Amino acid sequence: MKKETVKWIIKALLAGLAAFAVLCAACAFYFNVPVRVSNPDGTTEYRYEPNRRYFRGTEGFGTGRTNNEGFNNLRDYKHGDTINILLMGSSHMEGFCVPQADSAAAVLNRLFGGEKYVYNIGMAAHTFLYCAEHLDRALAVYAPTDAVVIELAKLGYGPAELDAAVDGTLPEIRAHEGGVVTAAQKIPYLRLFYTKYFQGDGQAAGDAAQTPAGDFEASLSRLLQKLGETGRAHGVDVILAYTPTVLPDEDGHIAVQEQPDERALYQRLCAENGIVFLDLTERNLAAAEELGGLPFGFANTSPGTGHINSLGLRLFAEGVYEQLSAGRAEK
Repeated sequence: MKKETVKWIIKALLAGLAAFAVLCAACAFYFNVPVRVSNPDGTTEYRYEPNRRYFRGTEGFGTGRTNNEGFNNLRDYKHGDTINILLMGSSHMEGFCVPQADSAAAVLNRLFGGEKYVYNIGMAAHTFLYCAEHLDRALAVYAPTDAVVIELAKLGYGPAELDAAVDGTLPEIRAHEGGVVTAAQKIPYLRLFYTKYFQGDGQAAGDAAQTPAGDFEASLSRLLQKLGETGRAHGVDVILAYTPTVLPDEDGHIAVQEQPDERALYQRLCAENGIVFLDLTERNLAAAEELGGLPFGFANTSPGTGHINSLGLRLFAEGVYEQLSAGRAEK
């Protein structure tokens, strides 16, 4: 091989490494999120690396630090700490798309002003069904004194999915631990590349999905019966907080895309099983109509789609706070 060719190859490799280093440096402040690790407590399918700074600019712009357990909370948790309200949910509650102080748990804690403490174990991909499957364990570990709030971003689930949540047979969501995969995910640009082209861009999935055919009501009733029994066994109120996506329809009117009578069915079955169904539909609609703001979506994404933004999280927190405050007054 000629000397000039060798020099060209070396220069090309060095240029490539330099470009890769620049991309990684840029991604460190654009898309740099913790790696999934196993959760030995079993309160969620996985959690994140503890005490890890994160930046996410692909959807909104979120920055903060996971606590000592790997959850998105401003405070660390030590066994035996008093938790009044446990917050469970998906990536909406995880809150990596907004500044940490704008997460639902952070807003709720400000609203309570120290009177009550809300602890958040929201985690990406942990839909209502996964929260339901892990509810008993989560209540056993964290022992909230007052209530558990479970985010509900959609209403339509298949009977088989609902039954799997009851039976504890939902597909496992794996952590990313050990080997080349974990090492690669610690490199910001490779993590972004993998997320973008192989795992999806972290968008919240299917808030307006259609309710699949089958004996939906019977399966939903079975699941809600289990949730109600679990809450009573641990002495806490179970609150399902429904926060739907709202979008302009063909005529330009703000509307919710859902199946007819779904909300009424949830309301009835929750009441029958001693569960609070907190419907935030009207709150979200009013914000869109009166404030001109959509609770979902960001300036760097399609309006009204994807994850809950800071406005939506504030609306969620205010609705939950009012419900919990009303519950205290009644007692």
